[in-house]
Amino acid sequence: MKKIIKLIRIIVAIFVLLDSVILFAVNQNVGTTSAMFKVLLSPKVVSLGGAYSTFTDADSLVINPAGVSLATSKEVSFAYTKWLVDTSYGYLSFVLPTGIGSFGLSVSYFTAGEIDEYDANGNPTNKTFTANGVLSSLAYSRKLNEKILVGIAGKFYSETIDDKSATSPSADIGSIVVLNEKIKLGVAVQNLFGSIKFIKQEDKLPLLFKVGGSYRIIDNLVSAIDINLPTDNNVAVNIGVEYNIKLSDFIIPVRVGYNTATDTLIGFSLGIGFIYKDIVGINLAWTPSVSELDQQLLNAGVSFKF
Repeated sequence: MKKIIKLIRIIVAIFVLLDSVILFAVNQNVGTTSAMFKVLLSPKVVSLGGAYSTFTDADSLVINPAGVSLATSKEVSFAYTKWLVDTSYGYLSFVLPTGIGSFGLSVSYFTAGEIDEYDANGNPTNKTFTANGVLSSLAYSRKLNEKILVGIAGKFYSETIDDKSATSPSADIGSIVVLNEKIKLGVAVQNLFGSIKFIKQEDKLPLLFKVGGSYRIIDNLVSAIDINLPTDNNVAVNIGVEYNIKLSDFIIPVRVGYNTATDTLIGFSLGIGFIYKDIVGINLAWTPSVSELDQQLLNAGVSFKF
């Protein structure tokens, strides 16, 4: 009975905090900038609809820095996405567990390929230009006790459009509460500060508050949900389910997810992985429809533990 009361108190506290952040966000005059902060990069994250705030691996670095607290071995994860038209994304992360906690390093890049140039009147100039961005992050995470994990990440963003460039520092914080073997709760705040300025136009980085939870239904089946509150858009919900098929030395995770955030252009998503002895993993994610554009997205990633 005491455990149930404690769980209720924690959930109530989280939703009170969420309500406070909603009131704060409504009163912010925040512009929209940097699609790189909104696109999901890891195929595991994509296939679960973005519901990843309580997961604990190298791919959690860009969602909740507390997620690498439980790392017991070094891990490298790489992912690549051929996105819309000529746009592509790449992602590399590294986790190093130590006696004082876990450190994580991630680098993401974005390139839009060649873009047709137009003058101030909307007439083509018969020239092209490029746009790209790089986001680097250094995180530190540790266990406060057997139930509470915390993490913080310092970030640096650089964006170039044609011959103009801009940079900005920022930071993320996060926490995961392990209630029991089945239930985890996660909270994260991304892009606490920072802005990007091109010539006279300055946009704040999109502050995002995230709260979520996961429930292990049975040993090899877990469900997850995240609620996202960006200051430059509407509240979005991420839902995901992962089922692990165990075959001797192999684990085959099958994932399905849904993301209500229309600005990320992702709705339903499917994914599958192939993990050998919990050392080498290959993960794929497929998004069958992308907004009003008749395109399909395929994310591919590889991870290693050593």
